[in-house]
Amino acid sequence: MTLHSKFWLAAILQAKRRATPSKALTLVRHYGGVALLPLAVVDSSIIPTFGSLDLLTGWLAVSDPELWWYYALMSTVGSLIGAFITYRMGRKVGQWWIEGKIGRKRTQQVRNAIENHGSASIFVSTIAPPPFPTPWFFAAAGAFSFSLKKFLIVTFLGRALRYSLLTLVAAHFGRTFLRYLRHPLHYLLISVIVTASLIAAVFLFGKWKPAQQPSASAGA
Repeated sequence: MTLHSKFWLAAILQAKRRATPSKALTLVRHYGGVALLPLAVVDSSIIPTFGSLDLLTGWLAVSDPELWWYYALMSTVGSLIGAFITYRMGRKVGQWWIEGKIGRKRTQQVRNAIENHGSASIFVSTIAPPPFPTPWFFAAAGAFSFSLKKFLIVTFLGRALRYSLLTLVAAHFGRTFLRYLRHPLHYLLISVIVTASLIAAVFLFGKWKPAQQPSASAGA
């Protein structure tokens, strides 16, 4: 075989590999939302997934726009299960174990956020994009005895909002959304802008207090 023939054979094989979907994508497409459940559980643990849950959830919503709500639900439920497991782990291992993993300074920052802002800090962590250390907020919530009931409610609301918005945008914009997924920096920029807006809204709402009406006795 000549060098010229080898070159074209290699080019054809490379193009064929690019055109063939990866085994992971094929598996996710075959099982659909069910495949998102275990990935979402892992995504809410301390095991890094590098934003793969967001990408696959959006990809499935583009592939089947009418089921956007189903994919959002599966990712939300899986994330809630994973968050609960991480919370229980944090309660069991305690603050010192967390400090050994992420350092004393960062642990103290997470603790201050939880103690000073309570539910708002947990909510923000659930909607923030990677590489925000969301799982460590879950673990710290358990280690610092944050109310489990509040934790589950806030986590569910935050994750439901996150994945509902993600799948709605993916279902509406379709291939345009996929093009952004091929360029992670574009996707990350949009995620940061949206998340920053949501975070600002949460803290502004938390600081806002309705004006107190003067009592009748005060005017007498």
